[in-house]
Amino acid sequence: MAPVRVAMPFASCRRITLYQGHSARFSSSSRQIPPWAQWFKSQPRTMYATAGIGALGLGLLLRRGDKEDADVKDMEALSKVPLGRLVSGWISFAFCASPTWVEASETMYNIVSRTPIISSIADTFIIHTFFSQFLGGQTTQECIPKVRQLRNAQLGTLLGYNIEATLDGSSKDPNLILKQTESVLESIDVQANLAKEFTGDAASDPEVDNKCWVRLKITGLLNDPSALEAGSRAILKSRAAQGLDIDVPLPGLPHDGDWEAALDGDGVTPYHRDQLVRLRATMEGIISKARDNNIRVVIDAEQSWYQPVLDALTDEFMQKYNKLGLVEQQIKRADEKGYKLLYKQVRGAYIVSEAAWWKKNFGEEGSVVWPTKEDTDASYNSTMEKAISLITDQVRSNGSARFGAVFATHNAHSIDKGIQLLDKTGFLSPDLKSRLLLLNENVANSVTFAQLFGMKDDLTNRITGTVAASNGLPLVVKSMSYGELSECIPFLSRRANENKAILSGRGGALSERKRLGREIQRRLSPFGARVQKS
Repeated sequence: MAPVRVAMPFASCRRITLYQGHSARFSSSSRQIPPWAQWFKSQPRTMYATAGIGALGLGLLLRRGDKEDADVKDMEALSKVPLGRLVSGWISFAFCASPTWVEASETMYNIVSRTPIISSIADTFIIHTFFSQFLGGQTTQECIPKVRQLRNAQLGTLLGYNIEATLDGSSKDPNLILKQTESVLESIDVQANLAKEFTGDAASDPEVDNKCWVRLKITGLLNDPSALEAGSRAILKSRAAQGLDIDVPLPGLPHDGDWEAALDGDGVTPYHRDQLVRLRATMEGIISKARDNNIRVVIDAEQSWYQPVLDALTDEFMQKYNKLGLVEQQIKRADEKGYKLLYKQVRGAYIVSEAAWWKKNFGEEGSVVWPTKEDTDASYNSTMEKAISLITDQVRSNGSARFGAVFATHNAHSIDKGIQLLDKTGFLSPDLKSRLLLLNENVANSVTFAQLFGMKDDLTNRITGTVAASNGLPLVVKSMSYGELSECIPFLSRRANENKAILSGRGGALSERKRLGREIQRRLSPFGARVQKS
């Protein structure tokens, strides 16, 4: 039976997460719908196209001065993107580049979604722009064509249902939890079938990473997240009493006895214990199914006040499911316990909420958030260098690595740094036919880059246009969320609002809009230049 790969969450600053919520929707009315509105409802594509072309034309006229150096490999990849997707992406990033629009977006949608007729028009517009740009679909079946498109571009997929705890820590309907769990299980089936389609018999080989992954947010799998907070406080008290993690930043490292402390420690009620036990059983079912289908599960890091329990569960499942036939050495704890350590390194969201939480509970000093962007970048790049060095040293010594890393980043300097580090190891070799650098198969099985679906495709294209795995499997995955529109609207608006300073800055939505606008202008202009192949 093939071992599932459970990836440990890791962050050099804060973690990128998704958000799930609900908005009230208009369902029926006795009011008579005017003829013009009936026509718009029956012709959503026409309405969308008219609005989109109008907005696009005006925007391009106003922004003819958008000039920015273009990467040849990215231009070549963009030339293959359908014009409709370029247009919808341009509209999406034009809105995201405006902090004013971003800040008002959720309030505006909550008002519009309750208004007859207008709500249908708004939903159609959103589905064909923001939703299409940043999410895979409303169901796993809707995601499949996009997963195939990514695979054709030599990209893997990290598929995740759009669920997590609300920031206010409120409880969820148990029926919703059941629905979410079923969706996660379905995503494993979908990825398993696609892995067979993409890799044939290799899909069942535990030593081959098929890059058909599933992302899991633990906070979305239990009714009441207060149980996670209570359990995490109990874990931290238990560690402090044992003198553990004295010099380790919050949320610390997982230790033996953490899970027992979460269930029986100070402040943990029978209600909390029941919630945590149910959560563990749910995760066992999900990860066991993934193991049976040889699908890697990547567990996201979330708020630091929940993280000790999440780490305890992740560590337990890695020990159980990441067993290998011959394991001789790992990073210290993985070596002692005999399991393969996998982790995802990210840098991004939660900065505002985490800093506020720390200040409220501990004061100004010692925040879990790095004080400057430069400190964050230095930490990320330093950790990436250590990880690549460890992986390549293990491959050089033993022929394979017992440690794996996913470098999730939208930072161009970190991407270039990662490729340079791989080149220095001697495991990259030029391929004259493809004009790419080919990465040793054993190293490629333990190194992956990742970006969010619909964002920073220029960086994705930079990687795929420069380096590839020698075994032909993807070296990059796109993290693709999916879920119903009512659940994803709050996710889209809140994530955009949380990152509006980044989105409006260099390399963010403004840069994305210019990038797509440049390609649209090239195609529509009678004097548009031809794209030269790299």
